[in-house]
Amino acid sequence: MPRISTSTLYAASRRTACWLAATCGLLLLGADRLERITFTDIQQDQRRTLQVAGRVLTEAQDGGILLQGRDGRLWPIPPEQLAKREPTEREFQPAPPEELGQQLRNEFGPEFDVYVTPHYVLCANTGDSYAEWCGGLFERLYTAFHMHWKQRGVELAEPEFPLVAILFRDERQFATFAARDAGPGLASPKGYFSIPTNRIVLYDLTASEGAAGTAAEIERRLEAVPFNVATVIHEATHQIAFNSGLHTRFADNPLWFTEGMAMYFETPDFRTGTNWRSAGALNRMRLRQFRDYVSRRRKPDSLMTLLQSDTRFTDAETAADAYAESWALTYYLIKTRGKDYVTYLQRLAAKSRLVWNTPDERLDEFRDVFGQDLSALDAEFLRYMQRFNRIR
Repeated sequence: MPRISTSTLYAASRRTACWLAATCGLLLLGADRLERITFTDIQQDQRRTLQVAGRVLTEAQDGGILLQGRDGRLWPIPPEQLAKREPTEREFQPAPPEELGQQLRNEFGPEFDVYVTPHYVLCANTGDSYAEWCGGLFERLYTAFHMHWKQRGVELAEPEFPLVAILFRDERQFATFAARDAGPGLASPKGYFSIPTNRIVLYDLTASEGAAGTAAEIERRLEAVPFNVATVIHEATHQIAFNSGLHTRFADNPLWFTEGMAMYFETPDFRTGTNWRSAGALNRMRLRQFRDYVSRRRKPDSLMTLLQSDTRFTDAETAADAYAESWALTYYLIKTRGKDYVTYLQRLAAKSRLVWNTPDERLDEFRDVFGQDLSALDAEFLRYMQRFNRIR
């Protein structure tokens, strides 16, 4: 089953920002001063005037800007939509959890409650049990993610902004919001991470049986639909990676890399108190899809197209195979070329916003770290994955 939610949203985010990158020059600012920006926001042919307090991260020569609000949201504003800039004497500071919680209450209304954990602010109308269970799950994932990379010599940053999760009580409410927030293509998946807003948006996956009263009951229901909960973890992994220094929003992050990492972490183990005995366990669902794809795969052309471009992820006919191959390649590289993978990861993490690489540049980035002979690497990759052929 193809998962096109994150990749579809990523492609849309990239198109939104491309006007700024296409100008004759970009001025990267220190971004320490708080400004009040008045502009016209255009979403799906709807126009509204907004005033957002934030910092200007990037300014184009034509006067367009990339604005970051105090909630972490990124606003690409073309010059024709920019009405007023009002600098202040104040230093930019992210909104604290209490202020962000009030902002979310105002946005979603009195039906929603706010739940705060050490790293998250959750806004939910699911009831306490599911919201609190999700908060605990996200915190355990956060710890497992940071520990995994620390053990490999990668020190991750603490998020600058509280991590926001929006939890709807049912699929219908989620679909209505998703279509408005990110477009009709996001109305059908189980959840998504929004690169512009920096939020994960989900719904109660257990609600079809009525409200679950305990964490144990929630986990019992979710064990019956492991793909659904994997989707929740997948999107939460994206959010952590984009807020801990591994990925940069509105930078050229190859989708095989960001999606491969999310799939590497996506399967929890409910038999343990932490839900993860070890990050990076064999992902059997992705393995089965990859094994099916291998018989139809063109080698090494398949690997080359995966590395060069994101187009296979945004085509419904090829998305499932692209996801599976991305998981398999990520699994292979981390398990067999771990130091090289970290080097590559750190190079991608250092990329600037709004600078898009050509297909050849992406391929050169990969070859600089993993070797020039792509055919040889592809053969080694396939041999390694063959050892799992008997696993169901």
